[in-house]
Amino acid sequence: MLTKTQVRDVVSLQEKKARDRLGLYVAEGDKLVREALALGSGVESVYAVAEWLRDSSSLVEAFPGAVVEVSADELRRLSAQKTPNGALALLRQPHPLLDWRTLSADLVLVLDAVRDPGNLGSLLRVAAWFGIADVVASPDSADAFQPKVVQASMGALFHVRVHSLDIASFLVEARDRGLPIYGAVLQGDSIYEADLERRGLILFGNESSGLSEELLRFVSHRLVIPAWQESGPGRDSLNVTMAAAVVCSEFRRRASRSDTGERGRCAEPA
Repeated sequence: MLTKTQVRDVVSLQEKKARDRLGLYVAEGDKLVREALALGSGVESVYAVAEWLRDSSSLVEAFPGAVVEVSADELRRLSAQKTPNGALALLRQPHPLLDWRTLSADLVLVLDAVRDPGNLGSLLRVAAWFGIADVVASPDSADAFQPKVVQASMGALFHVRVHSLDIASFLVEARDRGLPIYGAVLQGDSIYEADLERRGLILFGNESSGLSEELLRFVSHRLVIPAWQESGPGRDSLNVTMAAAVVCSEFRRRASRSDTGERGRCAEPA
């Protein structure tokens, strides 16, 4: 049976102050909890109904942390969802170090003021899908560990290192290190014609206002995704997640063609 303290502590993690104070966050639902347990992604404890525990016995038996069996009503008391799905886990918030050797060798997504939790979670999915291990987000972006972001990431959060940093200061150091800085904008070189390196920072801005002028001054390569037809009602622009998927796909496609010896313009790092 759940104690009042357990309910209070789990529910409190819906708020950033509590997450930061306790150093924990919540992952909910069958898929996320199974994946977290399988990966060993810093799981502290699991709360689950009896049926889920039976179906996941091999994962649960191998888990060294606390497992608390709860009723469906108790799980609803803990959950931020209207219809919780079997299980909920508490995980330690990671605090990854900024390793410039790693950052300088591959692509990094840099997100400025991406405030919508669904967008941030989906951007983490894009990063994970294209093998981009590091995402840098400005402090005024959505918190990567809030429940809506965790849910929207669909497990990608377990595969991506998220760094919350002042973007301008980060770009100063990146520029000083000679890293190419790409910016997704409305006017620039077509992503399909531009020279793309295997490494570099790819900047995406706020959902409504794009990249700020302060950050645009750091951009060495302005990239645009050309529309198939002229813009008009219903096709004014892509949202930030769609744009990121297209841009990352082209970077990886170009690198893949270069690896297989096909014709393609993907410059080697200097």
